[in-house]
Amino acid sequence: MQPSMRLQAAGAALVAVFLFSGLDALVKASTYATPLAMVVFLRYAAGLIFTVGSAAAQGQLRPGWPTVRRAFGRSLSGLTCAVLFFGALKLLPLAQTVALTFTSPFFMVLISAAMIGDPVTRRSLFATAFGFLGVIVMLAEKLSSEAGSPLGFAMALASAVAYALSMILSRRDTAHDSVPQMILVQNLINAAVALPFALYWYQPVPGETLVMFLAIGALGTGGNYAITWAYKHAPATLLGPFEFTALIWAVTFGMLFFAEIPSAYTLLGAAIIIGACLAVIQPAGARPSRAGDEARP
Repeated sequence: MQPSMRLQAAGAALVAVFLFSGLDALVKASTYATPLAMVVFLRYAAGLIFTVGSAAAQGQLRPGWPTVRRAFGRSLSGLTCAVLFFGALKLLPLAQTVALTFTSPFFMVLISAAMIGDPVTRRSLFATAFGFLGVIVMLAEKLSSEAGSPLGFAMALASAVAYALSMILSRRDTAHDSVPQMILVQNLINAAVALPFALYWYQPVPGETLVMFLAIGALGTGGNYAITWAYKHAPATLLGPFEFTALIWAVTFGMLFFAEIPSAYTLLGAAIIIGACLAVIQPAGARPSRAGDEARP
């Protein structure tokens, strides 16, 4: 791989993480006055507006039935991830929620071994155990000072499991489907599934909140395309560590917009999780991963 392409791919990954971090902050802001079911629906409905335009511009507005059929499992796991992650954002500080979801690479190791028979090495098992030490450090803050929400902790960790499953299914589907159609169908399915729940918990949404969700849709679409382009042009062993810059943005946005100062427990736990994830993402002798991973629900 040419050095210039590596640099461009790294830049695209950094842009994607920044866009997704902005999405997280906007979603957290929206959960204060909007029911969770409506937040989830509006996130995907807004994303659908932009993905329809993108797919149409590329002449890929009519996905075939096989593409739709393959998308169901991926979409439902992504929708589950979104519900749990958005719920955790409502209950926990932004930085703490993001740090807990960094456990997803551990679950990817275990799920990929169970689903597609990927080997699980001693190094991966050790890294997984070490990473959960970081989770325990964060939980220690809850036990010692009543900080944080037990339900929020559980939702953040469960969202990491759902995210890991959706990533594995995304990797599987990129062998058959184009990225624009994958993102289009996933937004469509998730919006359709979330709609009845949004109607049940419906309440009027101010105009400024709708504008916020349009921004969320634009950030999500832009982030998905940026990270997909990056993974098409560089291996995961190069790009994976850039995911952890999300913690920098989470701390920054949490301080600027929500007056959240991360505790020493959160920062120490995050550092342990990040170190363990690097061992999982960059195992010895790893081969480059396939392109086309989607990044967020």
